[in-house]
Amino acid sequence: MHQDLDELTQRVIDRLKQLDVKTLEGFHVVLLPDFFLDHIVSLKGFDEVLIRMRRVYNRGGGNIPVDNQFLTGGGNAANTAKNLAKLGVSTHFIGKTDGLGGELINFFLEKEGVDVTGVKTDGKLAKTAAVEFDGHNIMFSDPGSVADFGFDAFDDKDLEVIGSADMVCVTNWILNKKGTELAKEVFSFAKKRGVKTFFDSGDPSSRRDEVDVLFKEVISRSDLDVFSLNENELRYFAEVANVCEKNVLSLVEGLQGKIKARVDFHTSEFSYSDGVTVDSFKLEKSFVSTGAGDAWNAGNIFGELLGFRDDERLLFANAVAACYIYSKPPTPPGLKDIIMFLSKH
Repeated sequence: MHQDLDELTQRVIDRLKQLDVKTLEGFHVVLLPDFFLDHIVSLKGFDEVLIRMRRVYNRGGGNIPVDNQFLTGGGNAANTAKNLAKLGVSTHFIGKTDGLGGELINFFLEKEGVDVTGVKTDGKLAKTAAVEFDGHNIMFSDPGSVADFGFDAFDDKDLEVIGSADMVCVTNWILNKKGTELAKEVFSFAKKRGVKTFFDSGDPSSRRDEVDVLFKEVISRSDLDVFSLNENELRYFAEVANVCEKNVLSLVEGLQGKIKARVDFHTSEFSYSDGVTVDSFKLEKSFVSTGAGDAWNAGNIFGELLGFRDDERLLFANAVAACYIYSKPPTPPGLKDIIMFLSKH
C-alpha cells in the first residue's frame, strides 16, 4: 500500500530527533568483502559521446576533456559501511586488498569512523571505472582480491567481530567467484550466534548460469534474514525477460512467496518491503547514480536496527539515497542532513 508521505515524513523526523547517539553506537554491523577505488566520469548525451569517441578512435587516439569526474572509495560493502558510520552506527569492514588499497581504505573509511582492523593488505587492489550517462552507469571493474574472497580469509578476530555483531552483510556476489560459499558459510556461522544476516548480490547478469545455485544455497535458506535488490537484479531471480511498472510488484511478491528472508526492493521510483510501498523522492537533479543502492541499503539497515516500522524504514532509506546522489561529490549524509532534507521535501 502507498503511504501518506506528509504524515509519514513527520513521523520519521520525530523519531530521528529522539535518537540517542550512545544507542546508535551500541549497534554493530559487519560488512564484507569489497572495497574498490572508483573513478567516476559523468557525461551527457550517450549517442553524442559515442560519436566523439569514434572520431578519436578513428584518428588513432587522443583526449576528450571531461570536467565532471572524480576518484572515490567504492565497493558495495565499503560504501554501505561508510554511509552507516556517518549515521552513527558502529561499523566494521572486513576485506582484502594491497598496500595502496590499505592506505585508501584508511583515507576513505577509517577517517569516517569505520573500523578497518579486519582489512588484509597482502592481496590486490580492486578498481572500477564508472561512466555515467544521465543516471545510467556502465562500470568496468577489476575485482582484485574481491574475486576470490572466501570464508578462509577470516582470522579469529574477524570471526569474533562477526559473531558478536547485530548484523552481518555480504555484498557483491557478482565479482566474487567464492561468493556463494562465502555467503552460505558466513550466514550459517552468524545465525548460530543470533546475528541478523543481509545479502545484496549485485547485478547477476554476467553469472546468470549460477543464479539457480545461489538461490538454492543462499537466498532460499533460513539463514538469510534480508535480501536486498533492485529492478535490474529482480529479473534474474524472478526469471523474467523484463521488469516493468505493470508487473514489478507482482514479481517482488512472487519472489517473497518463495523464500523466508524478507525481500527489500528499491528502485528510483519507489521502495517495497513486506507489502508496504513508499515512493522515492523526486529530485530536480542528481549528480551520480553509482553508489545510490549502497546508500539505500545503509538507510534500510539503520531502520532495521532501530526497529522502525516498514514504512518508516523505507522512507528513511529513500532519503539517505536521495541525499547521497544529490551531493557533489557524492557524500554520505548524517542524521542532521537527513532531518533537514525531509523537512524540505
